[in-house]
Amino acid sequence: MMASKYLAGGLCLGALALVATASPVAADAVADFYKGKRIQMLIGYSPGGGYDRYARTISRYWGKHIPGNPTFVSRNLPGAGSMRLMNEVYNTRPKDGTVVATVGRGMVQEQLFGGKGVKFDASKVSWIGSANNEVSTCVVWHTVPVESLQDFLNTEIVVGGTGPGADTDTFPMILNNLAGAKLKLVTGYPGGNDINFGIERGELQGRCGWSWSSVVSTRASWLKEKKIKVMLQLALDKHPDLPDVPLVMDLAKDDRARQILTLIFGRQTMGRPYLTTPGVPADRLKALRAGFSAVFKDPEFQTMAKKTRLEINPVSGEAVQRIVTAMFKSPKDIVEAARVASTSQERTQVSKAVVPVVTVSGKITGVQREGRRIIWAGDVKKGRVNVGGSTEITVAGQKVKRSALKVGMTCDFKVKGVEAALAIACK
Repeated sequence: MMASKYLAGGLCLGALALVATASPVAADAVADFYKGKRIQMLIGYSPGGGYDRYARTISRYWGKHIPGNPTFVSRNLPGAGSMRLMNEVYNTRPKDGTVVATVGRGMVQEQLFGGKGVKFDASKVSWIGSANNEVSTCVVWHTVPVESLQDFLNTEIVVGGTGPGADTDTFPMILNNLAGAKLKLVTGYPGGNDINFGIERGELQGRCGWSWSSVVSTRASWLKEKKIKVMLQLALDKHPDLPDVPLVMDLAKDDRARQILTLIFGRQTMGRPYLTTPGVPADRLKALRAGFSAVFKDPEFQTMAKKTRLEINPVSGEAVQRIVTAMFKSPKDIVEAARVASTSQERTQVSKAVVPVVTVSGKITGVQREGRRIIWAGDVKKGRVNVGGSTEITVAGQKVKRSALKVGMTCDFKVKGVEAALAIACK
């Protein structure tokens, strides 16, 4: 059965105890600070994918578990597999506890392995916790002529990626370098949802580095209709849903290879990480961590997680911090071998994705989040677009703010990828 273990064991990493309740004085200071404030929930990927779904669901409940009950406002800032956001949070965002972010679990290793574009120190950011201990997968579209793991490793397969450090980019190179696979990588998609549409359009054949929790929560219909085949699990241990699917650790030929794979796939334990800027006052960081942990015990959240098929197996902020510290203490020869396996493109053909820009027309049928998301319907198609601060918006030829968009307006939407609006022109 392919049902996910949504709330496996509750806070199953019981040894990773929740943060102790703050003293009354500290709690009062935190409440005074957060009362009436907004916390920005920044998401390093485009809408519709796993990171987006987790972040938006968690942010609905997080504020009520923080003293002062701040409101959360979610915003997608995709780019370079979330490295753009990681750099921004580390260097330019306010260091007062009013910004939290979710980034790719591979960002720590991007620094550890000397990745290009790294302008952060993962050991100095304030880790809040992780929503899940993830198992990633390699999947192929049902028309790809592979059935066994050996078929998968021996066949040239085109897979999609989002950028450096992301599982979708790193894991194909690892399999090519360490297991002799023949995966071809097309990178630069804004997010996982864009990769999925690329698979449906036939420009890609699969995806390697797709969290099983995301497969179940975003593409359950693909599983039911057998549109994809799950070829390999990428984690330290198998997922209980997939007992018969091979595990990457079984590809290790000796102890050294196992150490390399353990360092690489140890990142899966912090599978859905949340962090805030360096230098956040200790009492506010404690409150953010405690509130984050409390979300997963919230009955309303648990109901929503089951409804939306979000797998929840949380890891505390302190535990994530220890994982990061341990990674930076790994033996140098193992780090170097893992770096080469994760970054060398010698055995991987890499090309740049061409993200389509299309114009669609329709009438606005819904306005959400103060104009940040618009629901539209045309004569044949319907959909939604996300409206960012850089979206050019006009009504009757006059530039306006997104708050001017109203239900009933007939508009042309210039959209990049799945849902990112570049321009909206309404009559």
